[in-house]
Amino acid sequence: MSEYDVIVIGSGIGGSAVGALLASKDLKVLLLEKNELVGGRCSTYEKEGFKVDVGVHSFGRSGRGPLGKILNIIDTEDAINWIIAKRPGPRWYYQGKFLRFPLEFAQLLPASDSKTLMKVLKDIMSKKEEEINDLEDIDLKTWVSEYTDGGPIHSFFKTLCWMYFVIPYYEASAGEFLRCLSSLSKDLLTGYPKGGCISIPLAYTKGIEKFGGDVKTSHPVNKIIIENDRINGVELENGDFISSKIVISNGGIKDTVNNMVGRKYFDKNYLETVDKLKYSMSAITLKIALKKPVTDIKVLMTMSSEDPIEYFDKIVNGKVPDELDLFVPVPSNYDPTLTPKGNQLITAGTIVAQDNFEKNKEKWIETSIRNLNEIFPGLSENLLWLDVTAPNDIGKLGGKESSVIGVSQVVSQTGKNRPRVTLPIEGLYMVGGDAGGWGIGTEMAANSAIDCAKIILKDVQS
Repeated sequence: MSEYDVIVIGSGIGGSAVGALLASKDLKVLLLEKNELVGGRCSTYEKEGFKVDVGVHSFGRSGRGPLGKILNIIDTEDAINWIIAKRPGPRWYYQGKFLRFPLEFAQLLPASDSKTLMKVLKDIMSKKEEEINDLEDIDLKTWVSEYTDGGPIHSFFKTLCWMYFVIPYYEASAGEFLRCLSSLSKDLLTGYPKGGCISIPLAYTKGIEKFGGDVKTSHPVNKIIIENDRINGVELENGDFISSKIVISNGGIKDTVNNMVGRKYFDKNYLETVDKLKYSMSAITLKIALKKPVTDIKVLMTMSSEDPIEYFDKIVNGKVPDELDLFVPVPSNYDPTLTPKGNQLITAGTIVAQDNFEKNKEKWIETSIRNLNEIFPGLSENLLWLDVTAPNDIGKLGGKESSVIGVSQVVSQTGKNRPRVTLPIEGLYMVGGDAGGWGIGTEMAANSAIDCAKIILKDVQS
């Protein structure tokens, strides 16, 4: 007899959410996390009185999207206190100005570009689901080029695309992008969880425990055990064996197949499919502790004036653009309890290439700080300390070739072409940013968890 009905490996959003969903349906769940804290890329640590997120996050639909849907399903909808970005709302920074989107942004553009931008946005909002699905295999740059050949409209979509998916807009699926932008635009509920990003996976892991499951941190899994062509349990790094007929991996599809299970258990065609999967790019993220506030903005997106293709060419070839696109949430403006009284915490991130980052690491940091000083005068003179998360750190935390998202939302890897949550071994499932789901980062992982839980419950009942 198995010790658990389900073992979940990894406590990122996907793993913790699917564990909570299944535990709420009377399955005995064990969640195993290799790190001391739950949450993976959506975790929060403490330093000198500051609560600091591992990643750079702001949540597009807050509790109205799949993150909140999961809490509703497990009957703990009040477990997260969402603080919404308003007074002031989200801002863009372009050509030295802080702008509300879309009207103030459009007013800054030449009349022809302004008219075109408003038409593009109107067309996106009017598209039906089947029309968006038809754009799944067209890249975003090609779709935008149907309206205009270049200029600030291309720069806008380039910037928003990497912030959503951490890939160039000439690789991203237009269907996936439009699906995400449309859903966010309808809800207009950008926010942040009180207590830091770790509040989300903590709410899910508490859900697991509420329904009788177990959550164990500092418990790395060494192997997923297969017997008679089906799942039999897991072996921990210390050699302990825990039995279960169902294992869900939140550890990345390539690592799961190649290392935790082993390639010998999969046929040639499946291995070729997995080997060809492309991960998203990586990022550098800065966590900036300040003596006093330098801004009242809650979340800011900055957009460079450089040609989009030239911008990505520099990054891919190991160069650092002078003017960076930055995604800048200010967590302490959402929740002042994240810092000592009177201090401020700013986080900022930008896309980088994994393979050539280290040789220019110091220049990336220097350029990011210089850009931030231009946006927020007085930032450096009020600096208490600076933490930097680089691609190597992301890789150590969650693997997946140091990618920010996981399996990237490029053409041929979204919609019907996304890896399935069921793997070709009985009882083995995948969850998180590598299989199933759609959305932006954490929302995709949450949707993946919902997909995975539905399939497992159907399999268990059959």
